[in-house]
Amino acid sequence: MEETLKILVVDDDDVDRMAVCRALKTAGVEIAISEAVDCRSAIAELKNTAFDCIFLDYRLPDRDGLSLIKDLRQNEVRTPIIVLTGQGDEQIAVDLMKAGATDYLPKSKVSPDLLSRILRNAVRLYRLEQEAEEAKQQQEQMSRQREDFVYRLTHDLRTPLVAADRMLTLFKQNAFGEISPDMAEAIAMMVQSNQNLLQMVNTILEVYRHDAGQKTLSFSPYDLQPILQAIITELLPLAAEKGLLLTMQVDPEEPEHQKVVMGDRLELRRLFTNLIGNAIKFTDTGSIEVCTTGSSGDDPQHTLLDTPWVMVEVKDTGSGISLEDQESLFERFRQGEHKRSGSGLGLYLSRCIVEAHRGAIVAQSEPGKGSIFTVCLPSAHEVSGEFKF
Repeated sequence: MEETLKILVVDDDDVDRMAVCRALKTAGVEIAISEAVDCRSAIAELKNTAFDCIFLDYRLPDRDGLSLIKDLRQNEVRTPIIVLTGQGDEQIAVDLMKAGATDYLPKSKVSPDLLSRILRNAVRLYRLEQEAEEAKQQQEQMSRQREDFVYRLTHDLRTPLVAADRMLTLFKQNAFGEISPDMAEAIAMMVQSNQNLLQMVNTILEVYRHDAGQKTLSFSPYDLQPILQAIITELLPLAAEKGLLLTMQVDPEEPEHQKVVMGDRLELRRLFTNLIGNAIKFTDTGSIEVCTTGSSGDDPQHTLLDTPWVMVEVKDTGSGISLEDQESLFERFRQGEHKRSGSGLGLYLSRCIVEAHRGAIVAQSEPGKGSIFTVCLPSAHEVSGEFKF
């Protein structure tokens, strides 16, 4: 059995309105017709009933059809609207379609066959759009639920991981009595594994906050040199375990103010800890070098930005990155071919942090010849404050 369509016919002329209703009833479509004589009564009908299609006269006593269509579309009324007019003005037709009319038909061409065809097409397209919109909303809802699940899960995981890390540290410090060399070695492995997992959980949380727009950064001027030096000091033992040389190169003749950026200190530490830590992770022999360069804005070379900038380069002599991997290096959940590749979120998070600071990040690499990660950040030439991204 064919579905009954609910139709609203809006026309102040009784004869024209009856003609449209008669043509619709003989068009071979199961319909239930409601009538209105002006815009006000049409709006009242639309508030009470969900119609499948509206046949609207262009000339109405209180307003013209064009203004009504604009109002309905602005108020998210997506019901198909077919405008009927006694005039064949092409400009009116263009204006109506731009405003959101589904179709336009001179009254002189009204016939059961033509109305049936226009009505069926309008309803079919409307329902396809509805289905697409519902599918999009369902997908967005599933995405929000998935991200919320990840956020809650990782947030809950941090507590036992932090507790385990503190307990293992106490064991290492002989707080519960002396431990044998074999136990010390086992505990050291447990500590490292636990810290790796904690770092992964923290990275997932930070990525979620950036993607969800829940990351608030507090910007102040910071000299990058002491921040980078502190990170290098923290990571020196890790580099030393692999026999790697970890150094920072600073030009003593360069003014210190040229290395000051506007940034969030914790996020800057997270960014460069990740980049330098990655360099250590993927380098088996040789060295990692961290270089800083400042600009007054006059130097057009070696910059990724159009404003005064501070550039940091992290160079390593590691295994390098294939050209194929370089194409998606900073994408979300990107995992390279290297056997030590992690979750694929670290460099994506680095990019998020750099972009939140209105900077830029690039990588240059060649397999077997190491990599250079370059970060350019704007110099401290703006007023500090809080920015939410």
